[in-house]
Order: sequence, then structure tokens, then C-alpha cells
Amino acid sequence: MAVGTAVRVVVTASGGNGAVGTFVPGQMDPSILTDASGLLQGVVSFLLVLAAGWLILVRSPGRVDEAVDTLYDEPVRAVLYGAMAYAVVLLLGLYGVNQIVRIGVGGGRLAQIGVVGIGVAVLVLTGFGFLVLGTLLTDIQRERRPQYGLLVGATLSAVGWILLPLPWSAVVWFGLAAFGIGGSARVWLHTDRTVETERQR
Repeated sequence: MAVGTAVRVVVTASGGNGAVGTFVPGQMDPSILTDASGLLQGVVSFLLVLAAGWLILVRSPGRVDEAVDTLYDEPVRAVLYGAMAYAVVLLLGLYGVNQIVRIGVGGGRLAQIGVVGIGVAVLVLTGFGFLVLGTLLTDIQRERRPQYGLLVGATLSAVGWILLPLPWSAVVWFGLAAFGIGGSARVWLHTDRTVETERQR
């Protein structure tokens, strides 16, 4: 889902420049997933979130606990901060792809890699968000288990696609993921302020 969405955004944002549109849609057509049944979309979402979340657990297990703790600190604005994190990734990615297209380096291959990179970044963010959300739910039961949280989060990511039609399923999907990454995004966006505060101490 994330890759397909990113491809559609990049192709639209390129302003009709064929440098991107000529090779991306033929290889990653978003309609393959958008036209699929809700059950298939849910299964794909479950597997993608499971894979991304598992990768995060293997490489940085401590980040999950930190993300849950920061989410507890200010949950009300978590969705807003999470949406800002998505916006930063998309804007930076689109800017990079746009610059590559303008320069015309690599015959469009670098732009294609950039599009895939945007999709992977969005997928990792989403997987992390659902992993944190699932872990938070296990923590409410007084036993924080990120491994179980990953299964819970992946299941939650699938439910919206199965029960809701587009575009509401996509809105719920990104909304829940944004809530999950909101705590970490808030800390990241205010890093300078945190460092400044620490120096004053």
C-alpha cells in the first residue's frame, strides 16, 4: 500500500513530466492493490506491517519501549506529530526525486530508486507506528510485550482494509500509524529544544 501510494503521489507531483511517469506505473501500478478486495488488502497490510515491524524489533528493540514511553507523555497530539513525520518524509523524498528528474541523471533510474525509497520509508514508519500501538495495548494489560504487540498491530492494520471502503480504510490506516509514531516524532521534531534544555542543566 505504501509503495503504491508514494508512486501515485510522485507521478502526480512531477507535473506531467514523463521522466518519472514513463517507467514507474508500468512496474508498480497502484491499481493492483486499490482495485483488490478488502480481504486481500488486509492480508497485504498485515504482512507488510509484520515484516517492517519485525525488522525494527530485530535491529532496534529499545526504540519500541522509548516510543511507548514518549507516547504516554503526550497522547493527545500524537496523531498530529505522526502526520508531521509523514509529511517530512514525503516532502524530502519528493524534493529529492524532483531534483533528480530536473538534472536528468541516470536516465530515470535514480528517480525510480527514489520513488521506491519513499515507499519503503513510509512503510517502515507505518510498521513502526502499528508496532508501537500494538505494544501500547499490551502494556495496558500490564505486561508490555513488543513481540505480541507486533501481532496486535499488524492485525489492527488489516482490520480497516477489510471492514472499510477506500478512502476511509487508508485514512484509518495512516491515522492509527500516525498515533503510534507520534511520541517519537514529537521528540525528534523538538530535538534542538531538548539539547538546549540539557545544556542549561
